[in-house]
Amino acid sequence: MKYKKIISAIATSIVLLSPTSHAGELFDWYGSIRAQVQDTNKGELEYKDNYSRLGAAGSAEILDGIKASYNVEFRLFTSDGSFAGSDTRARLANIGLESEYGSLLIGKQYSPQWNYTNNAIDIFADVDQSAGCTNESSGVICHTSRYGLFGYDEAGNGHYVEVLRPDRAVTYTTPDLNGFQASAMAILNDGDVKSNAAGTDNESLVGYNIAAKYTWQDLTFSAARFAVDSFVEEASIDSVQVVYNHENLSLAAHYQISEDLRFYEGLPAAGEMVDEKVYEIYVGYKFTDVQVQAAYSIVDMTSKSNVNVDTDHFLIDVIYPHKYGKFYAEYSMWGDEAEELFIAADTVLVGVQFDF
Repeated sequence: MKYKKIISAIATSIVLLSPTSHAGELFDWYGSIRAQVQDTNKGELEYKDNYSRLGAAGSAEILDGIKASYNVEFRLFTSDGSFAGSDTRARLANIGLESEYGSLLIGKQYSPQWNYTNNAIDIFADVDQSAGCTNESSGVICHTSRYGLFGYDEAGNGHYVEVLRPDRAVTYTTPDLNGFQASAMAILNDGDVKSNAAGTDNESLVGYNIAAKYTWQDLTFSAARFAVDSFVEEASIDSVQVVYNHENLSLAAHYQISEDLRFYEGLPAAGEMVDEKVYEIYVGYKFTDVQVQAAYSIVDMTSKSNVNVDTDHFLIDVIYPHKYGKFYAEYSMWGDEAEELFIAADTVLVGVQFDF
């Protein structure tokens, strides 16, 4: 019932803030419906909602030279018709200020880590298991930057800090300085993370993210660090990326090293810190009526218990755009070691995306 009320409120807002109301840039609603069918080499055929969403964004000049903006976005599930899943967490919920001196963004938002060093290489990002980690014993072997970092605070409580879209974040981004731009994000605490065994609230930051990029002609170089230093053992991701875009051709290379608590088979029940190195290359080309893109990655994971993983991953997408979205097909293939230790399977999928 709560979700129906939210949907009703959004629908009412759409009517009230239609173009005839002269709302201008203050309200721009949008959505993306994405559905696919996939089959694995383990004989599993399933329907999957591919991260459908509904959102609204807007901006307006509130003072001379200062613009304010907002963006809220909620998850939809075409699989069962539910809205925002089993909880009310938004995909995005933020407000921003922008001037000639840069921008400030407050709330749940995409991280500089994602914007600077992951979005180019994360092939067709929302397609199923292209990357990401569940931090569970049954989790798919993964590239941590797509989802998050896990660890324990000083009181022994487990916490999962999302890297893709962190909560309670404040980010300052510089203006474009002749091709150079940088961002710094602080992830604030809300009392969940404790500073000692007695359970005292930690008043310091949960973590931070800094990133920078430089664009020269068709090349973009970028680097980022995402760290959660409020855990007993610091969890972090360091990454670098170079991207080449020229007309219909895109090339990218990505390297990252991360460390956080994992729970896969062979590790202690309470988890163990694992070092993960990922090497990735990407190529994409847009033909007249179709786009083809592929990525190959090598994943190397090491732990103190010597339960190590050395595997690779190959992905290829074929995308056919239509007027309001795309049709797509994907083939995903994991190395043998990933299939033995994780729920990782070769997958073939087809899907459709409708944007409005």
